[in-house]
Amino acid sequence: MSLWKYTFELASKDLELLRKKKQALDDLLAANRISQPTYEHISKEISESLADVEKYLETVICKMKSRIEDLEKQISILEIFLANVEILHVAGEIDDETYEKQSRALSIGLESMRNEVNEIKSALERVTPKPAETVKCEEETKAPGESSCEEKLPEPSSEPISEAV
Repeated sequence: MSLWKYTFELASKDLELLRKKKQALDDLLAANRISQPTYEHISKEISESLADVEKYLETVICKMKSRIEDLEKQISILEIFLANVEILHVAGEIDDETYEKQSRALSIGLESMRNEVNEIKSALERVTPKPAETVKCEEETKAPGESSCEEKLPEPSSEPISEAV
């Protein structure tokens, strides 16, 4: 499993679990099974954890978008290489065996990269950003090819969420 996929799925599951805990907490308050001060205390913990995980997920999404851009650039380069191999073969500059090997290797690479791009796009489509809030990958003034997304991903909060919920 790709690192981006593992990280994305883990953050998504954490977010889903925290939302369920928040809903359960709201239900407990509505049913008068917990006091308002208890609700507020636990709600604050859950809200802070939710904010941390949402921020982390935004960073992961940014990295995924950056990965798509990198793959699309690599795909363009491989397509040019494949076209050059075709031209060399038609021009008689490389033999059939060399053509077959190079063409097959480039085609496998292209297929693999296209599959990963589609997989990332599919995962990104499952993300439902908050209305009027889109994930923006901020670009800083860095060397060409570097983005702020390439920094180390922050870890989600390790504070335990009350298991009473």
